[in-house]
Formats: sequence, structure tokens, C-alpha cells
Amino acid sequence: MAASATARRCAFGRMTGVAITASLLQQRQPVVSGQLQLANTEFEVLENLRHLAGRRSTLKVRRVSDGKPMVLKLFIATGKGQQEFERELAVYAHCRLHNIHVADICLQVSAHRGVSAIAYQLLPEAVTLAQLPFAEQPIRELMLLFAECHLANCYQQDPHLDNFAWSDGKLYLLDLASVVIADKPLAMHSCLSNLVRLRVQWPEQQQAELKTAMADYFAARQQVFTDALAQQMQVLYTKARQQHQWHYQKKQLRNCTMTGYQKNLWHETTWRKGAIEALPLEQLKAAMHSGQPLKTGNSATVVLSELAGQAVVIKRYNMKNVWHWLRRCLRPSRARQSWLNANLLTYAGIATPGPLGFVEQRWLGLRHRAYFVCKPIQGRALLDLTDAELQAVDLQAQLKQLFNLLRLNHLIHGDMKANNLLVDADGKLWLIDLDALRQVPDKHFEPLHQQDQRRFLQNWQGRDIEPQLKTLIESA
Repeated sequence: MAASATARRCAFGRMTGVAITASLLQQRQPVVSGQLQLANTEFEVLENLRHLAGRRSTLKVRRVSDGKPMVLKLFIATGKGQQEFERELAVYAHCRLHNIHVADICLQVSAHRGVSAIAYQLLPEAVTLAQLPFAEQPIRELMLLFAECHLANCYQQDPHLDNFAWSDGKLYLLDLASVVIADKPLAMHSCLSNLVRLRVQWPEQQQAELKTAMADYFAARQQVFTDALAQQMQVLYTKARQQHQWHYQKKQLRNCTMTGYQKNLWHETTWRKGAIEALPLEQLKAAMHSGQPLKTGNSATVVLSELAGQAVVIKRYNMKNVWHWLRRCLRPSRARQSWLNANLLTYAGIATPGPLGFVEQRWLGLRHRAYFVCKPIQGRALLDLTDAELQAVDLQAQLKQLFNLLRLNHLIHGDMKANNLLVDADGKLWLIDLDALRQVPDKHFEPLHQQDQRRFLQNWQGRDIEPQLKTLIESA
């Protein structure tokens, strides 16, 4: 498969013509190199930025005639592809009319030999908001951009942070095909709904600062951010947060830009794209066999090993006997739960070893042995730290934040012993062993959260640090 994809890309590099481009847009494998010709203009492909088979592809290219770098969007000139092309041009014109920052169009081709295309100026030294740490993100400019859009009766319906680019002190709107132009002024409820869809792109610990920034949005509209508006927004935010988390977790079990996914009668496999190519079962077994044991037991075996050229931790969940298998074969495996829980913690802004994937072995659809793979963390168990080390201000701040984030996200760890917290060489705190972690409703959360607190504090009974940690955790 890899060889044939390479051959297609090499052939593409020797050919020109829109017809060739149209055929490649239909392929699952994106174009990553080569040359193409559009409207008598020749481009060299430098990088694939995004590929949706059968609809569109976004490429970083260089115009051969003058070496000018551009972003080239190719659309299939039928169905949704052509609709997105036409909508993108309409939104571009609308934004230009209302002085909303968008990159200049250098070339456009409409429905020529099966392809439509738009070539945009490559913004100088541009970074998306997702590439910037929160402290460096231009939040005020983002609020002003949303106000400009809403006053112009349009909004970005997919406001994730990669759809906004910061370049030369200006904030630009990207992915114009996802922008909606309304035929009448936007109601305040629609504007607030759009704002909360933006806010949920950040974890809970940054929401207080984002709430404060809402004042800039309303000031740009010559309005006041009243308590009534804040309460209305909070109701919308709670619902949007639940929906956003649900969609995020759903992506972990389907094939998409973020995740690779395969399922049949003999296995279910998921892996993180960009971090690992795939998780072939035989390679996983070999890595398990050659790895350094970290934990052995009847129910689970953990090893430090190497897979696809990188260090990994593999946790294999065993079936102890036939009765154990009968109890587990119809239930989601603990490997699957660990994968989902690791992603949930990442979503919540809680540090945990980066999840790389999981594999469930199956027999005619019935679950058997399962594997969870994650990045390794070199660190000491929190229990092994001395009382003096536990008094470090930064470490105590991280402990307090951990329990606060668990509370904010209604997460119960289920086995909050100090051996499940690691401190790395930089003093960063990591939460591990996620088999029992779960998210619970409001009415059940508090007593279970207190159980987590008590389980954590049991580790320090009789030590001088116990009262200090107790006050710290209970104040989170």
C-alpha cells in the first residue's frame, strides 16, 4: 500500500493538468509533493495541509514562475465540493466588504475539467491560535474579530483555534467555507451561542479569563456585558461544553484527521495520527515480548518498549481464565476505557501520559486480550517524595489545581493513591492508571470526590506533611 501511494505521488510529480488533480482529489491518500498546473499557472506542492477525499484538498505550494508561496485549495467541481468553493468566494467578498481580515486571493479557477481552485496569499510568519500558548494568544483581537463578524451578519460556525491565524499583528479568519452569512441581523442569542462555541475550545481553567474578555466583545458593539447576559451565556456554555466534549470523545473512536480507526470481527484498533502510523497486532506483541517489565500480574502486564522507532509504554489486559473472559467479552475493555479516559483528561487540561492507541483482540466480535499504548513518563511516584519535597510551592499548586480540575470536570479517578501520581525531572505532576476513571453527574459527584480525597490522604497518615496536604486538597 505504501509503495503504490508513493508511485502515485511520483507520477503526479511528472505530470501536469487539472484532470490529474481531479483524480487525485478522489483518492484517500493526500498529495504531498510534485507539480500541478491550473489555468496556465504551474505550482510546486510543498506540503499537504488537509485532505478530504472526494471533496477538497488544501496544499502549501510555490508558484513556479516567481517562487511566491501560496495556500492552494482544490475543490471537486461537483456536489458539496463545488458548493464549498462558491460559498468560500461569497464569504471572501462579504468579508472584504466589511473590512474583516482575510488572506488575499491570488488566483481562482471555477469548474475547469472537474476542479475548482482558490490560491491564497501565504500570510507572513502566520501561526494559528492553536499553535500559541494561552498567554500569547491575542484574545482581545479575537473578541473584536467576532464582534466585527456578528455586526456584519456572519459567523464562523466551526470556531476551533486553527481557523484563526495571527500574522504581522493582525488576526485573520480562515476556512471561509465554514462561515455562515445570515440574510438578516443576528439575534443576540445566536451571537452568544457562537461565542460559547468559541469558549469551549479552551479547558475549564482558562474560562475565568475568557469571561473577562467578553467585555471587549460587547464594548466593540457599544453594549454592556450585563449580569443577565452573563447568566444567559453560562447556560449556553454548559450545554455547549457537554456537546463539545461528546464530539471530541467520539472522534477517538472513528477515522478522522486526529485518529486512525479499524474494526472487524477479529480486532478493534485506534491510534493517534501524527504520533504513530498504526498499531499492527503482531508488532505490538513483539514489542510486548521484548520490552522491559514494569508491572506483572494476572490481570495486567505493563512493559516499557519500542514501537515504530519510539519509546512506548504498553499495558496488556489479560484474561485470567475462561470465567473471567465470559464476564468481560461483551463489555468494553479496560484498554478502550484507558484510551478514552486519557483523552478525556487531556481535554480537561490534566497532565497524563500521551495516549497513542489501543487494540482489542476479538473472536467473532467477542472481546479478548486488549492493549493500551501511551508515551512513557520518567518520574518518581509522589509517595516516594520526602516531606521537604512535598512542601515545594509549585508542586502544591499543581496538586491543588489537579483536584480543582477533577471537580470542575466532575471526574472521579477511583484509585487516587500516591503511586498513581508521578513527578518528572522538571517537577511536573502526571496522573496515571486510568482504568477506573469516570465522569459522573452532579448529584453523585461530591461523595465520590470526597472518596478520592480520602484515598489520597491515606498515603500520608502519620507523616508531618499530612495536615498541610489535607488543608490543600480540601480547599481545591
